[in-house]
Formats: sequence, structure tokens, C-alpha cells
Amino acid sequence: MTGRDLSGNLWRYQAYQVLVVAFLFVPIVVLFWEENGLDPFDVYILQGLYAVAVVLLEVPTGMVADRLGKRTSLIGAAALLSAGMFVYAVGVGFVSFLLAEIVLAVGVSLLSGADSALLYDTLASLGREEDFRRVEGSARSQQMVSIAIFTAIGGLVGAWSFRATLWLSAIGPALALVIALGFVEAGTQAGAGSGNKRPSSLAESLRAYGKLIGGSVRFVRRHQLVRWHIAFLAVLGGSATWLLWMYQPYMREVGLPVMAFGLVFAGYNLFAALASRYAHRLDERFGRTGTLVALAVLQVVPLFGMALLISPAAILFVLGHQAVRGLSRPIIQDRVLRYTHADKRATVLSLGSLGARLFFGVTAPVIGWVTKTRTMSESLVFQGVLLIVALGCLMWAYGRIPAKYFVVKQSVRDKQAPNEEAPNEVPAESLEA
Repeated sequence: MTGRDLSGNLWRYQAYQVLVVAFLFVPIVVLFWEENGLDPFDVYILQGLYAVAVVLLEVPTGMVADRLGKRTSLIGAAALLSAGMFVYAVGVGFVSFLLAEIVLAVGVSLLSGADSALLYDTLASLGREEDFRRVEGSARSQQMVSIAIFTAIGGLVGAWSFRATLWLSAIGPALALVIALGFVEAGTQAGAGSGNKRPSSLAESLRAYGKLIGGSVRFVRRHQLVRWHIAFLAVLGGSATWLLWMYQPYMREVGLPVMAFGLVFAGYNLFAALASRYAHRLDERFGRTGTLVALAVLQVVPLFGMALLISPAAILFVLGHQAVRGLSRPIIQDRVLRYTHADKRATVLSLGSLGARLFFGVTAPVIGWVTKTRTMSESLVFQGVLLIVALGCLMWAYGRIPAKYFVVKQSVRDKQAPNEEAPNEVPAESLEA
């Protein structure tokens, strides 16, 4: 393939990221659930089950991306996200919403990891892997700007009809499907970079999948720094979802009209977009440890600020979470990818997303029960204390990681390009001194 063929992936990647999440329902979805009979505990159970579904699907779909191709994975993701929104639009009640969430979970799982892995492989094949943080940050920034526009429109549409926002939300992923058809794979698939032929039977495919996931899990288990970053990303992502489902009840409690919900969500996304756009600069400025501490502080402070000040002004505290949302993915994923062989990138990134879903899925029933039985302030404080404990344990563990894990071994550097042969197992010397 030519560099020109691959360079087309770059603009398609940005267009895909804008369209695949063109969801108008986000600023009013909790109100839609309430309108259809769900209480706060039901909301957290529904989303907890969604998270569990993603956990069960995350790694297998990551293997689909690594073995069958990132392009195939992204096509399937867009198709299922559009279908899931259609199921939601015609559904009424918990059971139908759960079916929609399962369809969406399959779509999200196919998307997770495959998108960033396709971008990284494309840049590596073009000799530009050092541009990953900048290009990924720019793409996420554009995505968040588009989300801001869609959520602003969603608030206006939602003031007229909650269900109409769900119908309109099926359009963006359908357009993303068209864009995805033009993606070009970077490097060989079906064992990308492994030098292996594509599995010719289901049994052979299953063995190949098992070998890939086994190698990826062993890599993460042995590499303390990669394992730590995956855990850190899991806590940040999972805890952000706690507060996400409280945004709309909180805004209603402080007196904001539904029409304003979309504008508030739009402002959040614009702020997150700005943070994502300059993620690489912040990482360089604050340094390895300073950036991690900043992310932890920004994640904790909004919970206590909103609990202490129940007023419209308190919604500004959420900007801390939005900064983490914009910064964490390009920064933390870059730190994971630099240690990971090309044939395992999507699967390893899927393990990170799996961790975030698992963290939320395990804690969702408790958070839902507290939210239903306690006041808004008490629920926020409870979340803050739980998050301090989790992040405190992680920061303690970070300080105990041996220095050797912070060095990218030459054996890994030599196998980073996706067009080169890479072993199915990560060499021992890349993991241990």
C-alpha cells in the first residue's frame, strides 16, 4: 500500500470520530428514563448491566480488531451504534432499554481500542508514530466540539420531545459507517505483524484469538507500569460515570430549565475539547508524575464542590471532570502504546476500557442505592471519599514501580512498526531486566 492510501485514514479518522458519537439524547436521557418509569436505582442498575456487557465483550472484540482488522471492527461498531439508537427510539420500559444497551455495548466494544490502534498503526507505517498524541488529541478535540454542538441541539429538541432526540441520534453513526468503508488497514491482519497467515477455520481462529489474548494478558500482568496505567484509567473512567448520571438531576435540582441542559453539556464538551487539544503540551509541562497527580485532583474536587454548594454556579465544578475526560485518553493511552507490540495494541487498549467498565459495573449498585436513599450532597460526598481511597492506593502503588519498567526496551522498539514481524509473545527481556 502507498503512503497516500494510508494518509487518507487520517482525515477519515477525524470524520469518523465526529459522526460515530453524534448523539443528541445525552443531555436529557435521564429525564427520558424517568418519564418511562425508571428511578435512580434503576438507572444505575441499567448502566451497570451495560458496563458488565461491555466487560464481557471488550476483549473478544479487541481480538476481532487485531485478527480480522481494525477497519472491520470500526464498520461493525458504527452499524451497531446506529441500530442500538433505533431500538432505544422504539422502546418503552426497563427491558426494552436493556436490549438497546446490549446492542450499544457490542458497538462500543468494537469501537473501543480499534480506533486508536488504527490511528497508531497508520502513523507508525508512515514513520510518524511520534505524532500520535498530537493527532489523537486533535481528533478527540474535534469530536468533543461536535458533541457540544449535538448536545446543544439535543437540549432544544428535548424541550419539545425526549424521544425525538433518540431518533435523530441514529443518523450520525449511520454516516460514520459510510466513512469507515474507506479505511485502509495499516499492516497485515489476522495476526498483524506476526507473520502468520489468516486463520482458515473457526477452530483455528479461536486458537489464534486465545493465543493473542493470552499473550496480551501476560504482557499486562508482567509489565507493572502498563498494568498501573490501565488501572488508573479504569478508576478515572469508572468514577466519571458515577457523576455523569447525576448531572441532569443535579441541574434540575438547582433550577435549570431542560432547554439549558444541552447548552451546559455543550459547554462541558467544548472545555473537554480544549483540554484534549493541548493534552500533549500539558503532559510535557507537568512531567510524568505531575500530570498524574493533576488528573487525580481534578477528578476528586468537583464531587466535594458540588456537594457543598448546591446552586447553578456549582455546575462549573464539573469542568474538572471534563478536563480529565479530555486529557486522560491521549496521555495515558500514549504511555501504554509505547510499550506494546503492534499485534496487541487493540487488545491491550481494550483491557483498559474493560477495567473502566468493570470498575463502574461493580460499584454501580452501591452508588445507585446511595443516590436513591440519600440526599444529593450525601451521595456526592460518598463518591468523593470512595474515589480518594481508590486513587490514594494507586498513587502509593505508582511510587513502588521499579525504574526498569519506565524504559522502552530495544526489543520492543524494534517491533513497534505494524508492517514488521512481531512475535506472538512479548520477549521476556522487554518485561524484565
